[in-house]
Amino acid sequence: MTLIILWLIQDLLTVFTGGTMQVPGLFMLGLVFRLLFCEIGNDDESVWAVWLAFAGGLLWDLRWIGIPGFFTLGYVIVVLIVIQVWGIIPPHGRASGTGLIVFLLLECSQLIPPLLPLLILGGSTGGSYFVWQQTYSLPAILFTMYLYFKKVKDTNL
Repeated sequence: MTLIILWLIQDLLTVFTGGTMQVPGLFMLGLVFRLLFCEIGNDDESVWAVWLAFAGGLLWDLRWIGIPGFFTLGYVIVVLIVIQVWGIIPPHGRASGTGLIVFLLLECSQLIPPLLPLLILGGSTGGSYFVWQQTYSLPAILFTMYLYFKKVKDTNL
């Protein structure tokens, strides 16, 4: 339910800005945040995450891009990267000293989906939107990192 609300907030922010500003990918930040607390070795957890990323990306493509596949592919790639990288780290090592890895995984969620359409369609018009989207994403990433480390501290993972 939280991920649906994040997707709707992301969509409303895009509507309110008239599509002139690239809004941070709140849906993907929420999905990666949730994946950081899932049991990665469990196939059921991995499958729901891939399908959820696929559905969220497809909805985003149909709503804003018009060509299904750009953000859908980016969202699924991000989920697969998180599952692989986070699965490599032993469970007892995820809570301590993983600040840089958490930041990179969250940044991946903001970097890859908008980068794919930019690379495929060309960077002449979308380059400035991409740079601004990355700039606007940084506070959201830092806030998500804060929430992650607060939850880790509270649950003593």
